[in-house]
Order: sequence, then structure tokens, then C-alpha cells
Amino acid sequence: MTGTTINENVGNDLESRIRAARILVVDDNIDQLDLMEIMLRRQGYGNVALTDDPTSVAASYAAHPHDLILLDMEMPVMNGVDVMRRLKGELRGAFMPVIVLTAHEGVDVRLQALQEGARDYISKPVVETEFAHRIHNHLEVRMLYREREMQNEILEQKVTERTQELKEMQADILRRLAKAGEFRDSDTGNHVTRVSHSCRALAQAAGLNAHLTEMIYMASPLHDIGKIGVPDHILLKKGRLNDDEQVIMRQHVYFGVEMLGNHPAPLLKVACSIAQNHHEKWDGSGYHGALSGLAIPVEARIVAICDVFDALTSIRPYKVAWTVEKAVDYLNENSGSHFDPNLVNLFVTIMPEIEAIRARYADPVGLHRDAPAPHAAE
Repeated sequence: MTGTTINENVGNDLESRIRAARILVVDDNIDQLDLMEIMLRRQGYGNVALTDDPTSVAASYAAHPHDLILLDMEMPVMNGVDVMRRLKGELRGAFMPVIVLTAHEGVDVRLQALQEGARDYISKPVVETEFAHRIHNHLEVRMLYREREMQNEILEQKVTERTQELKEMQADILRRLAKAGEFRDSDTGNHVTRVSHSCRALAQAAGLNAHLTEMIYMASPLHDIGKIGVPDHILLKKGRLNDDEQVIMRQHVYFGVEMLGNHPAPLLKVACSIAQNHHEKWDGSGYHGALSGLAIPVEARIVAICDVFDALTSIRPYKVAWTVEKAVDYLNENSGSHFDPNLVNLFVTIMPEIEAIRARYADPVGLHRDAPAPHAAE
């Protein structure tokens, strides 16, 4: 049989990486530095750096991490222990590739070095054959450690990419569902777009974390998705609903929950919570769970304000658009009864941003041309 096996190729690659390892020798004795360099190059290590300044080691490692540091223990200004302590700040818990060199025969010095993170020690005067084996063995461990780190980084990157793909897929599904709802009720124009942007602005003002804020932004367009299940003669009625029709219309909350289901994905959970609870009221008089106060999920409390405000300031087949001032008055009048009073206050403070959203995503010209005269407004 001719040729090399996979194991041989792997072994050869490991050996080549060991010989190319970055090695730093630290010793205040120039003769010792020369001796270390000669022995290392004789063993085939071509990437060797030397320094007689122990104070430069940490900065050198930070700039270009070494695979192995041969560190003399007895040096003026800064001894080997001090160097290792400073190195720990650069390593941040990573593998410390240090072998200390010491002429002391006592156990205490070697033990202190090991306690500070050194991987091994070599006694002076150095025996070259022992030196060669120890260097090689530690570099082999170092290279395998680095290989594992790279594999972990690749795996983490793949997991991150896959997680992002799943998030984007969920967001796309929600956008498509929201679009389906718009096809049923074309009279709402850019309502859901304005609501979603307003919800993000209010969530940010409320200090919610970036992750939840973004989920509210993506999920809020589905607050009325359950209206897909409402009969046309009620959903598209040109005028106010009577009591019986209102009962049927309110079923859209149940339809929305049934459509979004009980999926464990956080984004879908937020969407379902919004669909289920955005008609709850702060005083408990809303529907259908009779929740009150902080028992109402924050995402639903945010959507309730943004949804009502945009509906009031938009033209509908059964009403003209209210002025911003009148809509703000309505929010303030119903603060503490319908709406979370703290969120109402925050919403009023970000009104310039809300008005910019309204301008950016204004309804197309000509929408609701059959809207009633102003005297018919709510």
C-alpha cells in the first residue's frame, strides 16, 4: 500500500504547526538568551523571540500572543512571578503557555510558579534533551488547545447564523400573516406599520431591553390578526357596530390566539400575548381576561396605547381623523382607567417621534374618500 493515511496527514500538520510556534524567551542574562535560542533553533523552531526586559512581556503578548513563553524566575525590576501575574490580565482566563526557568533547587520557588499559572518548570543548567521533550510536549498541548478553540468558534458561529436564520424566518412569517390581515381590511392603510414603529419608540422610552423591544416591534402588527375570522358583513361594515355585532367582533381576540398558537418561540409568544391582551384595560374593565394594572403584559399595554392613538388620528369609513391634540387629550383622560398611566406619560413625551412616524408612513392620498363629514366624528 502506498501513500499516506489521514492520521499521518493530521500528524504531519500538527508537527508543522508545532515547529512554527511563536516562542518568547525572557531572561535578563544575555548569554542565557543566546543559549536558549541556539537550542530552540537546533530543534527546528524558527519563530523565536528574545527579550531581557520582563516589563515588556504582557504588552508583547497582547499585541501578538505567543504559543509558549520560557520565563526566567530570578530577574531584577520584575521577577517571573510578577510577569505571570501581569500576564493573567491579558490572558483573561485562557490557557497560560508559560514554562519557568529556575536555578533554585528548593520546592517553594517551583511551587509558587505553578500556583501562579505556570504549566511547568525547567531547572538550570538546562539539559538539552529534557528541554527538547518538554518544549515539544507543551507545544503539542498548546496546538491541540488552539485547534479546539477554533472548532468551538466555528461551531458558535454556525449556531449564531442558524439562530439568526430562524429569527428571520419567524419575523417573515409574522409579516406575511399581518399582510394577510391587511387584505381582509384594506381600509386601515398603513395603520399596522405606524403602530409597530410607535410601539418600538414607546418600548425604548419605557427602558425595555433591546431584545424585547425588537420583538414587540416585529409582533405588534399582528395585534388584530384574529379579524381574519370575523365575517365580512361585520368587519367591513360602513358605520358603527351594534351590540350583537360588537360581541362577534370581540371574538377576534380568540381567533388571534388560536392562529398564533402556543408555540415556544419567544417572538410568537409575544405576538400571541399582544393579540390576546391588547384590549385589556388598566382598571380591569377590558376583555376577555379582565386583567388589570401590571397583570396586563407590558407588550399589550404598549400596543393598546399606540393602536388607539393611531386609530383615533386616522380616517375610517365611519369617522374622520381626530387631531393629535384631541387624541392626546383622550389618552390623558383615560390614563389610569383604560391605559397604563406611566406609559401614557412616556408616550406624550415622545410625541415628536410619534408624529414623525405618522408623517413617514402616512396613508395613501384618496383613502377613505367616503368618510363622513366632521360632525359625524366620535
